[in-house]
Amino acid sequence: MPTPRPPTAEVRLAVLMLTLRAAKAGTGNITGQDLTGWLQGDAEQVFQRLVDADWLRLPGTVAEVMASRLEDPTAITVPALLPAQPRPFEFGKTTRARISGWAQKVVGDRKIRKKKLPAATRLLAIYTAAHTRPDGRLGHPEDGGLRLDQVAAFCTLPPDQVAEHAELLVAADWLAEADSAEGAWWTAHRATPAARRAAVTSLAHLVRR
Repeated sequence: MPTPRPPTAEVRLAVLMLTLRAAKAGTGNITGQDLTGWLQGDAEQVFQRLVDADWLRLPGTVAEVMASRLEDPTAITVPALLPAQPRPFEFGKTTRARISGWAQKVVGDRKIRKKKLPAATRLLAIYTAAHTRPDGRLGHPEDGGLRLDQVAAFCTLPPDQVAEHAELLVAADWLAEADSAEGAWWTAHRATPAARRAAVTSLAHLVRR
């Protein structure tokens, strides 16, 4: 039996965003614009990979999903999230919509879109926004920041590459500064007002590990 390929940052980002769409009942709606907004040119092949793995089920083809628009979205099914399966999440419909909308705003933020940042960097934007304190810094005050190994695992990056992607967020004016020391990564954080307000929602419970 072949060894399964480890998830790429593109797959991880797609799974996160699709899970948030389908978290309540295992089903949700998406458009081709959603996918290209999350993954840019990688969208179709990443989506096909999820379908081939039977993680995701569609009523038609991936090409049809890519062509769908806001007025005619495509219904998706994530079998692992159907009501017959053990429930990994406890929030209701309204909270699910808020969390999904929050993540959409982060990934689609103008500063991030303008720089055409890669999937790993977008995952880092989500992680940092979800761990932002009211003073703009990251992590619990007593920790002095975020653990580098946990950040790297969420973003599917080697720990020694996190700083490179943090600098991309600094260049995009999403982060104010970034530094790392003693195996822990810390940064001052400047997000859009909408993302900063939403950072206190329960999305933090999904990405804190």
